Amino acid sequence: MRLPKSSFSILLVLLMTQHAFSQNTFKAIVKDEKTSETLPGITAYIKSLNKGAATDANGKLEIKNIPDGTFTIEFSCMGYKSYQLSESFPLTNPEKVTTILLEPVALEMGGITVFTTRTNNGIEDVPVRVEVLGSQEVNEETAIKPGNISKLLGETSGIQIQQTSATSGNVSFRIQGLQGQYTQLLKDGFPLYSGFSTGLSLLQIPPLDLQQVEVIKGSSSTLYGSGAIAGIVNLVSKEPTEEPEWTLMLNQTHKGGRDVSSFYSNRNEKLGITFIASQSTQKACDVNKDGFTDLPEIQQTVLSPKLFYYFNDSTTLMLSVLSSFENRIGGDIFAIENSPDSIHTYVEKNKSSRITSQLKFETRLNRGNTLTFKNSVNRFQRSISSSTANFSGQQISSYSELSYLLKTKQHDLVFGSNLVTDSFNENKILTKIPLDYHFSTVGIFLQDDWKLATKLILQIGVRTDYHNIYGAFVLPRLSALYKINDKLYARITSGLGYKTPTVFTDKAEEQSYRNVLPVSTNIKAEISQGINVDINYKGILFHEFASTINQAFYYTQLNNPLVLQTDSLAKGILSYENANGPLKAKGFDTNISLALNDLALFIDYSYTDAQKKYDNANSPLELIPKHKLR
Repeated sequence: MRLPKSSFSILLVLLMTQHAFSQNTFKAIVKDEKTSETLPGITAYIKSLNKGAATDANGKLEIKNIPDGTFTIEFSCMGYKSYQLSESFPLTNPEKVTTILLEPVALEMGGITVFTTRTNNGIEDVPVRVEVLGSQEVNEETAIKPGNISKLLGETSGIQIQQTSATSGNVSFRIQGLQGQYTQLLKDGFPLYSGFSTGLSLLQIPPLDLQQVEVIKGSSSTLYGSGAIAGIVNLVSKEPTEEPEWTLMLNQTHKGGRDVSSFYSNRNEKLGITFIASQSTQKACDVNKDGFTDLPEIQQTVLSPKLFYYFNDSTTLMLSVLSSFENRIGGDIFAIENSPDSIHTYVEKNKSSRITSQLKFETRLNRGNTLTFKNSVNRFQRSISSSTANFSGQQISSYSELSYLLKTKQHDLVFGSNLVTDSFNENKILTKIPLDYHFSTVGIFLQDDWKLATKLILQIGVRTDYHNIYGAFVLPRLSALYKINDKLYARITSGLGYKTPTVFTDKAEEQSYRNVLPVSTNIKAEISQGINVDINYKGILFHEFASTINQAFYYTQLNNPLVLQTDSLAKGILSYENANGPLKAKGFDTNISLALNDLALFIDYSYTDAQKKYDNANSPLELIPKHKLR
């Protein structure tokens, strides 16, 4: 029987209507895999259809108008591993609500191993507060300032970069308000940049070969000995990988600066190599037109090859040589660009060179137990000449360490011994009273990361150092990490520190070591006590924002601080003595990170109150900003 045309049209409309109503809806509830808590602000997206939705305050979502077929739905949010689900539509049960369990990942540098504390644990399991600038942050700051690490460290919370020479542009850095001589700067766990080289160190380290930067704030002498009263900064280098890496970076500034840096790495079964080469130049520049250089003239070259030999999967030998050479000229811009005359006379020239060898042998035994031997020898030469004075000298230092890491179910125990030597010899032709010294320190250390309970980890440490001039120092340290829940945890650290006095302070660097007297034999070593507390939260705020919040508090008291005699300073002479009272620094750091999809907001506020409690006065330490917001 033939249907009339009108009936055929009605049937066609019905079929089209049925197709229109075959559009499907996907319903889901998203939960945290560990806590089973519902998660707001999770995005679900079907890329092929350009359709998506986000979970509400109860963790529920709906994606409507999905045609028949098989589609992949991706669930994602910062702080959780992304998850993909394949569904075929129409669903057997159109009212089905699918439960999605997302695996959380640490928002605060999750998966990062820290090396500064010697136990090589993940950052989320270290009782000491370690701030890590990962490879992404390092790469970003390297692109801005590829010639040295001053910009990189300056972006770290609680660290202040301070210029120590107006003409030569030398810089130092302060942690928690204390001067640069109270912070240890390490490269792969080797202390290479103290003493005579302090004022130039940050300016002579190209960052292109860095994997990450680790910062520990507060008294840390238990870890690496003298000089870590304010904290430790450890620069961790990249290691070679089987896939070759070659990076070339060129930088040109509108003020006459140029940087050319290159990094190469590669590895086969037995051999690996990394090599960094950097060449930086800067024309003398008077930015504010006062007749003196704001940017000195610089010629700098750095070369550092490293060779790795892999005996097997668990035993490695590393050998490296670091060399750097620099000429730096500042002062009267007319005298530099032309030649000095009777009016334009002042020119300051810094010429320096560094040769450093490094050796590291490491073998991993059963259950992760590790035996490590390190040795470095460093020679740093520098001459400073100007129209008013000349100074030059050579510093030769060495560091040797043998340590053993023992891992058990509840303990990560590391113990060992090290020997540190440090000698400075001034050019005797230029001075009547040389600033020479010859130091050697033997130390033994013990540290235990004790997993006392599921939520509690203690770090108990002690170091005993014997110094050939200043005698013995016993330095205990106690840290604790308590995980209140999966989103909230707290840490506390308390310890002692010490610093053997030398003339190489920020003030002497400012004076280019003119009229500096040697440290008297009656001077005592500087001793510190400190405590650091921080509270951390990571989770979802306002139902949408993945967040990390870190609130840290600190207090440090420095006894026997090395200061300049007021009477001698009035005569233009730098003579050191121990103050008759302590130096106290306290404050807090607030770090907030908020992220929504691909957008992120970072807030960093630091409050520092450093007070001199000596000479019958209660005055703030100079050149320390009380408030810093970025």
